Amino acid sequence: MTTFASAAHHYAAFRPRYPEEFFTLLTDRFGLNGTQTVLDLGCGPGTITVPLASRAGHIYAVDVEPAMISEGRKAAAAQGIGNVTWACGDAAGLTGMGLPPLHLCTMGKSFQWVSQDQVLADLDRLIRPRGGIALVSTGPRASTVRPAWLDIIENVCTDVIGPDYRQEHGPVAHPAEGRDDALRRSAFSLIETARWDQTFTRTLDELVGLQSSFSYSSPAVLGTRQAAFEERLRRELTAFSPNGTFENTVPIEAVIATRP
Repeated sequence: MTTFASAAHHYAAFRPRYPEEFFTLLTDRFGLNGTQTVLDLGCGPGTITVPLASRAGHIYAVDVEPAMISEGRKAAAAQGIGNVTWACGDAAGLTGMGLPPLHLCTMGKSFQWVSQDQVLADLDRLIRPRGGIALVSTGPRASTVRPAWLDIIENVCTDVIGPDYRQEHGPVAHPAEGRDDALRRSAFSLIETARWDQTFTRTLDELVGLQSSFSYSSPAVLGTRQAAFEERLRRELTAFSPNGTFENTVPIEAVIATRP
Protein backbone atom coordinates (compact mmCIF):
# COMPACT_ATOMS: atom_id res chain seq x y z
CA MET A 1 0.00 0.00 0.00
CA THR A 2 1.36 3.43 -0.97
CA THR A 3 0.63 6.97 0.19
CA PHE A 4 -1.95 7.12 -2.62
CA ALA A 5 -4.14 4.29 -1.29
CA SER A 6 -6.78 6.50 0.34
CA ALA A 7 -6.45 9.11 -2.43
CA ALA A 8 -7.26 6.79 -5.34
CA HIS A 9 -11.02 7.36 -5.47
CA HIS A 10 -10.59 11.13 -5.30
CA TYR A 11 -7.77 10.96 -7.87
CA ALA A 12 -10.12 9.26 -10.33
CA ALA A 13 -12.93 11.71 -9.64
CA PHE A 14 -11.16 15.06 -9.45
CA ARG A 15 -7.78 15.02 -11.21
CA PRO A 16 -7.86 16.75 -14.62
CA ARG A 17 -7.76 14.68 -17.79
CA TYR A 18 -5.12 15.10 -20.46
CA PRO A 19 -6.14 17.00 -23.60
CA GLU A 20 -7.24 15.27 -26.78
CA GLU A 21 -4.20 16.81 -28.50
CA PHE A 22 -1.96 14.51 -26.46
CA PHE A 23 -3.71 11.37 -27.69
CA THR A 24 -3.76 12.67 -31.26
CA LEU A 25 0.01 13.24 -30.98
CA LEU A 26 0.55 9.63 -29.86
CA THR A 27 -1.68 8.34 -32.66
CA ASP A 28 0.12 10.30 -35.34
CA ARG A 29 3.66 9.86 -34.02
CA PHE A 30 3.44 6.10 -33.48
CA GLY A 31 0.90 5.25 -36.17
CA LEU A 32 -1.60 3.84 -33.70
CA ASN A 33 -4.30 2.00 -35.62
CA GLY A 34 -5.82 -0.37 -33.08
CA THR A 35 -3.18 -3.11 -33.43
CA GLN A 36 -0.28 -1.92 -31.25
CA THR A 37 0.72 -3.11 -27.78
CA VAL A 38 1.17 -0.36 -25.21
CA LEU A 39 2.42 -0.27 -21.64
CA ASP A 40 1.01 2.45 -19.37
CA LEU A 41 3.49 2.39 -16.49
CA GLY A 42 2.33 4.02 -13.28
CA CYS A 43 -1.15 4.09 -14.79
CA GLY A 44 -2.99 5.38 -11.71
CA PRO A 45 -6.77 5.13 -12.27
CA GLY A 46 -6.35 4.91 -16.03
CA THR A 47 -5.96 8.59 -16.86
CA ILE A 48 -4.00 7.67 -20.00
CA THR A 49 -5.08 4.04 -20.35
CA VAL A 50 -8.82 4.56 -20.76
CA PRO A 51 -8.80 7.25 -23.48
CA LEU A 52 -5.93 5.50 -25.31
CA ALA A 53 -7.56 2.06 -25.34
CA SER A 54 -9.58 2.65 -28.51
CA ARG A 55 -6.39 3.46 -30.41
CA ALA A 56 -4.37 0.40 -29.29
CA GLY A 57 -4.66 -3.32 -29.78
CA HIS A 58 -3.91 -4.04 -26.14
CA ILE A 59 -2.73 -2.00 -23.17
CA TYR A 60 -0.92 -3.31 -20.10
CA ALA A 61 -1.79 -0.91 -17.29
CA VAL A 62 0.59 -1.28 -14.35
CA ASP A 63 0.64 0.56 -11.03
CA VAL A 64 2.16 -0.19 -7.65
CA GLU A 65 -1.03 0.83 -5.81
CA PRO A 66 -3.90 -1.72 -5.80
CA ALA A 67 -6.50 0.98 -5.10
CA MET A 68 -5.49 2.78 -8.30
CA ILE A 69 -5.81 -0.43 -10.30
CA SER A 70 -9.28 -0.94 -8.82
CA GLU A 71 -10.34 2.56 -9.92
CA GLY A 72 -8.93 1.94 -13.39
CA ARG A 73 -10.86 -1.29 -13.76
CA LYS A 74 -14.07 0.51 -12.78
CA ALA A 75 -13.47 3.28 -15.33
CA ALA A 76 -12.75 0.79 -18.12
CA ALA A 77 -15.78 -1.34 -17.28
CA ALA A 78 -18.03 1.72 -17.28
CA GLN A 79 -17.00 2.40 -20.87
CA GLY A 80 -17.07 -1.21 -22.02
CA ILE A 81 -13.31 -1.33 -22.57
CA GLY A 82 -12.00 -4.88 -22.73
CA ASN A 83 -8.51 -4.64 -24.24
CA VAL A 84 -6.66 -3.70 -21.05
CA THR A 85 -4.74 -5.96 -18.67
CA TRP A 86 -4.64 -4.29 -15.25
CA ALA A 87 -1.81 -5.38 -12.95
CA CYS A 88 -0.18 -4.33 -9.70
CA GLY A 89 3.55 -4.13 -10.15
CA ASP A 90 6.65 -2.13 -9.34
CA ALA A 91 8.67 -0.54 -12.14
CA ALA A 92 11.75 -2.13 -10.60
CA GLY A 93 10.44 -5.53 -11.73
CA LEU A 94 9.55 -4.48 -15.26
CA THR A 95 11.43 -7.22 -17.11
CA GLY A 96 9.90 -9.91 -14.89
CA MET A 97 6.29 -9.04 -15.70
CA GLY A 98 6.09 -11.29 -18.76
CA LEU A 99 5.27 -8.43 -21.09
CA PRO A 100 5.26 -8.97 -24.87
CA PRO A 101 7.23 -6.71 -27.21
CA LEU A 102 5.87 -3.18 -26.94
CA HIS A 103 5.25 -0.47 -29.49
CA LEU A 104 4.92 2.30 -26.91
CA CYS A 105 5.30 2.97 -23.21
CA THR A 106 3.42 5.89 -21.67
CA MET A 107 4.07 7.42 -18.27
CA GLY A 108 2.57 10.39 -16.47
CA LYS A 109 4.23 11.86 -13.42
CA SER A 110 5.23 8.34 -12.37
CA PHE A 111 8.53 8.82 -14.24
CA GLN A 112 9.60 11.18 -11.46
CA TRP A 113 9.38 8.42 -8.87
CA VAL A 114 11.17 5.53 -10.57
CA SER A 115 14.82 4.63 -10.94
CA GLN A 116 15.02 6.32 -14.32
CA ASP A 117 18.22 4.80 -15.72
CA GLN A 118 17.11 1.27 -14.85
CA VAL A 119 13.58 1.70 -16.19
CA LEU A 120 14.86 3.18 -19.44
CA ALA A 121 17.34 0.31 -19.84
CA ASP A 122 14.57 -2.22 -19.22
CA LEU A 123 12.31 -0.50 -21.72
CA ASP A 124 15.09 -0.69 -24.29
CA ARG A 125 14.79 -4.48 -24.02
CA LEU A 126 11.00 -4.44 -24.28
CA ILE A 127 10.18 -1.79 -26.89
CA ARG A 128 10.28 -2.65 -30.57
CA PRO A 129 12.90 -0.95 -32.80
CA ARG A 130 10.55 1.78 -34.09
CA GLY A 131 8.69 2.23 -30.85
CA GLY A 132 9.26 4.76 -28.11
CA ILE A 133 8.28 6.39 -24.86
CA ALA A 134 5.78 9.16 -24.17
CA LEU A 135 5.97 11.12 -20.92
CA VAL A 136 3.24 13.61 -20.04
CA SER A 137 2.97 15.87 -17.04
CA THR A 138 1.36 19.00 -15.72
CA GLY A 139 3.06 21.82 -13.92
CA PRO A 140 3.62 25.58 -13.84
CA ARG A 141 5.74 27.39 -16.39
CA ALA A 142 7.19 30.84 -16.04
CA SER A 143 4.48 32.31 -18.27
CA THR A 144 1.62 30.81 -16.25
CA VAL A 145 -0.26 33.09 -13.87
CA ARG A 146 -0.66 31.42 -10.49
CA PRO A 147 -4.23 31.68 -9.19
CA ALA A 148 -4.49 33.38 -5.79
CA TRP A 149 -6.72 30.62 -4.41
CA LEU A 150 -3.74 28.25 -4.48
CA ASP A 151 -2.17 30.32 -1.71
CA ILE A 152 -5.30 29.81 0.40
CA ILE A 153 -5.07 26.05 -0.02
CA GLU A 154 -1.36 25.98 0.78
CA ASN A 155 -1.87 28.08 3.91
CA VAL A 156 -4.61 25.76 5.17
CA CYS A 157 -2.48 22.68 4.45
CA THR A 158 0.47 24.22 6.27
CA ASP A 159 -1.61 25.11 9.31
CA VAL A 160 -3.50 21.82 9.54
CA ILE A 161 -0.95 19.24 8.34
CA GLY A 162 2.36 20.99 9.01
CA PRO A 163 4.90 23.26 7.31
CA ASP A 164 6.67 20.36 5.56
CA TYR A 165 3.49 18.55 4.55
CA ARG A 166 4.58 17.90 0.97
CA GLN A 167 7.95 16.41 1.92
CA GLU A 168 6.62 14.46 4.89
CA HIS A 169 3.60 12.88 3.23
CA GLY A 170 4.43 13.06 -0.47
CA PRO A 171 6.21 10.44 -2.60
CA VAL A 172 9.97 10.11 -2.60
CA ALA A 173 12.01 13.15 -3.58
CA HIS A 174 12.39 14.11 -7.20
CA PRO A 175 15.63 12.95 -8.82
CA ALA A 176 18.42 15.49 -8.55
CA GLU A 177 18.92 15.76 -12.29
CA GLY A 178 16.41 16.62 -14.96
CA ARG A 179 14.20 14.19 -16.84
CA ASP A 180 15.78 15.01 -20.19
CA ASP A 181 19.28 14.20 -18.89
CA ALA A 182 18.23 10.64 -18.16
CA LEU A 183 16.56 10.31 -21.56
CA ARG A 184 19.59 11.63 -23.46
CA ARG A 185 21.77 9.13 -21.61
CA SER A 186 19.47 6.27 -22.59
CA ALA A 187 18.76 4.46 -25.83
CA PHE A 188 15.76 6.80 -26.26
CA SER A 189 17.87 9.91 -26.72
CA LEU A 190 15.92 11.55 -29.55
CA ILE A 191 13.54 13.91 -27.77
CA GLU A 192 10.56 15.87 -29.10
CA THR A 193 8.46 18.11 -26.87
CA ALA A 194 4.90 19.36 -27.32
CA ARG A 195 3.04 21.76 -25.02
CA TRP A 196 -0.56 22.84 -24.55
CA ASP A 197 -2.48 24.88 -22.04
CA GLN A 198 -5.74 23.66 -20.50
CA THR A 199 -8.06 26.02 -18.66
CA PHE A 200 -10.28 24.49 -16.00
CA THR A 201 -13.14 26.05 -14.09
CA ARG A 202 -13.85 24.09 -10.91
CA THR A 203 -16.68 24.33 -8.42
CA LEU A 204 -16.01 24.60 -4.72
CA ASP A 205 -16.90 20.91 -4.24
CA GLU A 206 -14.52 19.89 -7.02
CA LEU A 207 -11.67 21.96 -5.65
CA VAL A 208 -12.10 20.60 -2.14
CA GLY A 209 -12.38 17.05 -3.50
CA LEU A 210 -9.20 17.57 -5.49
CA GLN A 211 -7.22 18.06 -2.28
CA SER A 212 -8.08 14.51 -1.21
CA SER A 213 -6.43 13.20 -4.40
CA PHE A 214 -2.96 14.24 -3.26
CA SER A 215 -0.84 11.92 -1.16
CA TYR A 216 0.06 14.74 1.23
CA SER A 217 -3.55 15.79 1.94
CA SER A 218 -5.28 12.44 1.48
CA PRO A 219 -7.94 11.14 3.87
CA ALA A 220 -5.33 8.84 5.44
CA VAL A 221 -3.01 11.75 6.21
CA LEU A 222 -5.77 14.01 7.53
CA GLY A 223 -7.51 11.35 9.59
CA THR A 224 -9.66 12.96 12.29
CA ARG A 225 -8.66 16.40 11.00
CA GLN A 226 -10.40 15.97 7.64
CA ALA A 227 -13.75 17.51 8.59
CA ALA A 228 -12.09 20.59 10.12
CA PHE A 229 -9.71 20.82 7.16
CA GLU A 230 -12.54 20.79 4.62
CA GLU A 231 -14.69 23.19 6.66
CA ARG A 232 -11.88 25.73 6.78
CA LEU A 233 -11.11 25.30 3.09
CA ARG A 234 -14.74 25.88 2.18
CA ARG A 235 -15.01 28.93 4.40
CA GLU A 236 -11.85 30.64 3.13
CA LEU A 237 -12.36 29.71 -0.53
CA THR A 238 -15.96 30.95 -0.42
CA ALA A 239 -14.77 34.25 1.02
CA PHE A 240 -12.32 34.50 -1.89
CA SER A 241 -14.86 33.55 -4.58
CA PRO A 242 -18.47 33.92 -3.40
CA ASN A 243 -19.81 32.60 -6.74
CA GLY A 244 -18.10 29.27 -6.02
CA THR A 245 -16.02 28.98 -9.21
CA PHE A 246 -12.24 28.75 -9.48
CA GLU A 247 -10.32 29.01 -12.75
CA ASN A 248 -6.85 27.71 -13.41
CA THR A 249 -4.74 27.34 -16.55
CA VAL A 250 -2.69 24.16 -16.42
CA PRO A 251 0.30 23.70 -18.74
CA ILE A 252 0.62 20.22 -20.24
CA GLU A 253 3.96 18.97 -21.54
CA ALA A 254 4.46 15.79 -23.54
CA VAL A 255 7.89 14.39 -24.30
CA ILE A 256 8.27 11.79 -27.04
CA ALA A 257 11.54 9.86 -26.72
CA THR A 258 12.70 7.46 -29.43
CA ARG A 259 15.91 5.83 -30.52
CA PRO A 260 17.98 7.91 -32.98
